[in-house]
Amino acid sequence: MAYRRRWLTSVRPPLPTLSIGNIAAGGTGKTPLLFSAIDWLERHGGEVGVLSRGYGGDEGRMLEERFPATLLVEGANRVQGLKTMMAGNPPELLLLDDGFQHFPLQRDFDVVVLDATQPWGRCFPAGLFREPPSALRRADCIILSRADLVSSQEREQIWKKVDQVRKGLPTMPRVEGGVVAQVVRNLKSGEERPLSFFKQKTLCLAAGIGNPASFQALCEQAGLTPTSYRWKPDHYAWTSEDVLDFSKEKLVLVTEKDGVKIRPFATENIWEVRVDWKFQKGQDVWEDTLHALHLPVRAARIEPLWSAHDPHGRTVGR
Repeated sequence: MAYRRRWLTSVRPPLPTLSIGNIAAGGTGKTPLLFSAIDWLERHGGEVGVLSRGYGGDEGRMLEERFPATLLVEGANRVQGLKTMMAGNPPELLLLDDGFQHFPLQRDFDVVVLDATQPWGRCFPAGLFREPPSALRRADCIILSRADLVSSQEREQIWKKVDQVRKGLPTMPRVEGGVVAQVVRNLKSGEERPLSFFKQKTLCLAAGIGNPASFQALCEQAGLTPTSYRWKPDHYAWTSEDVLDFSKEKLVLVTEKDGVKIRPFATENIWEVRVDWKFQKGQDVWEDTLHALHLPVRAARIEPLWSAHDPHGRTVGR
């Protein structure tokens, strides 16, 4: 309300900016979608920068491993992070990781990820949600994640509630997707195997993420039959003592987020499941959004005076 009424001022970045966030506290599948955006933009010639709060450090390490060309700046003060980013060799495009509630920085597009397995809930301190469903009125694009883990009837009910919440606003295109497991990588040796290799084997699943049940469902959908579990709080800082406990297990599968923390003291029986984002519906809507974000950069490369046509007067491109 303070920002809406201009009691507090916000900063507009000098770059085309897209925020990917959620109304829940975590565990919505936001990180794979962020990586999907980086991948698409870099494949189309964009130079990408990411501003992240950096809580826990796991997403940042994953990003650096997968996208070494992407400029990552972490810190709670993202206005200062933007200044740091622009002071060096700045990117052409800016992504705000988990930025839906970060009002000090303006953005061109607000993308919100809803977890189909747990789309609604009570707000802090009674529950694990940051904002009520009414906050979705601020979104430019809503993406239903883990859509393949619920029935078509459940998905329809979620979208009906979205339409009710956004009554009076343009109808929101239905975009749905989720994560798919590509390969499993040994944290000690780096050896890679298909997920099917672990069928009919005695497995322990371990995760320190917001929604460990989604990791379990992903493995079970692939035909795996885990027999034990080690669930920890979100962003859990794994220790060598935890890994010592894993020595009791024949095989341990962890998420990629957990793998970056376990890797320094991993043993041969620990493998990380690497996932990527896949759309089931509305991929064209997502790509249109990324095209629109990238348009000023492409135009500036062709016509240096494009900035004169930018409604915000920004200079983009080089």
